[in-house]
Amino acid sequence: MKKILFIVPVLFLQIFTASAQTLSTSTASTSTSTISTSTYIRVLIPEGLRKEEIAKIFTKSLNWDKKQEKNFLSFNEGTYFPETYLIPPNEVATKTAQRLISKFNEQLGPYLPLFNEQNVKWTTALTLASIVQREAANSQDMPIVAGILWNRLNQKMQLNADATLQYLRGDTGNGYWAQVSVKDKKIKSPYNTYKNKGLPPHPISNPGISAIEAVLNPATTTCLYYLHDKDHIIHCANTYDEHLQNIETYLK
Repeated sequence: MKKILFIVPVLFLQIFTASAQTLSTSTASTSTSTISTSTYIRVLIPEGLRKEEIAKIFTKSLNWDKKQEKNFLSFNEGTYFPETYLIPPNEVATKTAQRLISKFNEQLGPYLPLFNEQNVKWTTALTLASIVQREAANSQDMPIVAGILWNRLNQKMQLNADATLQYLRGDTGNGYWAQVSVKDKKIKSPYNTYKNKGLPPHPISNPGISAIEAVLNPATTTCLYYLHDKDHIIHCANTYDEHLQNIETYLK
């Protein structure tokens, strides 16, 4: 299906300009975030975190002070690529951030001509991928979630994505990604996809390659709605009435 080009506000992104050399490894144990070595500190950054959460991981791993943590946050959401990094213990925070951005540039680069072929701006793709990353229960769900969100965008519907509400609300004491409330859906913000059509102004998380590939190659579906049941199994619906029935069947 040919996708409509949605233009989001320009990200002040230093794409393909980060000069720091990326030092990373593609495999690591998921049982721990940090493993000290004789020369470097190995830090695992999971997919789908917002940059404040990533900063906290590095702050704990590298003993940053508040100024270092703030400096790390100076770059754009969505470009702190999730990966396992080997960091010199005394590296300054801005250089650590540039490592992640360099890896982002390296990983996203091969996909740029593919999105161009589909008439999709890479900023649009990245923003949508950041939502897919948070909305999908697992990587297997990502193509169907992406397909449904593309359908809603192409039909000029609100995305109604809870993850965007979680992003705009922030951490109110229960973590950044705590369940949304009816009150949250009434917040006036360009990130509220229950009130606004189209995409939010910029990414809401830092997605991995699986989410980016799902946006590039979404599942073909006529569904416009989805939910995950208590076992994290996705159920989609073509109409709102069918969606309400799924709510009754799987969530009550």
